[in-house]
Amino acid sequence: FWQDSILSLPGNVGHQDVKDVQFAVEHVLQEEHFDASRVALMGGSHGGFISCHLIGQYPETYRACVARNPVINIASMLGSTDIPDWCVVEAGFPFSSDCLPDLSVWAEMLDKSPIKYIPQVKTPLLLMLGQEDRRVPFKQGMEYYRALKTRNVPVRLLLYPKSTHALSEVEVESDNFMNAVLWLRTHLGS
Repeated sequence: FWQDSILSLPGNVGHQDVKDVQFAVEHVLQEEHFDASRVALMGGSHGGFISCHLIGQYPETYRACVARNPVINIASMLGSTDIPDWCVVEAGFPFSSDCLPDLSVWAEMLDKSPIKYIPQVKTPLLLMLGQEDRRVPFKQGMEYYRALKTRNVPVRLLLYPKSTHALSEVEVESDNFMNAVLWLRTHLGS
């Protein structure tokens, strides 16, 4: 939907973007001959944000998920990211560097976050996090990991101590790729 769709996202993340992806998945499953019982997700950063939303909002659709440095809790990310303006603007509010948001803004950021849907998540999740990530600090993924562990959701965490947001070192990329393939094979079957 071009630029209009992008410009309509602030204030609608976690809802509009997630519904758009779910609509596309459902459409493909209706129109094509794919096995609807073997649908998986893989995404990083905002793609990880959407993937984690999808496994929470549509838990019956997805059998496995792989998320790289996903945004999990916009409210808690605000104080530790190098893009605090993203947190506030995506929640639908104007950003100001000289003051903290009021309680209603914090609540809205939390409402637009995947962490809100933890009680519904049952999809096995592989998390890949860069410990030196300043964009989406690794504690975002840790927050999700711990919440899923307490609910006995199958979850595995790969933490790369010297990696940043891109997880682009050759060894890290190859480890990511191999572990993603193994995770998907395990949870989707061969």
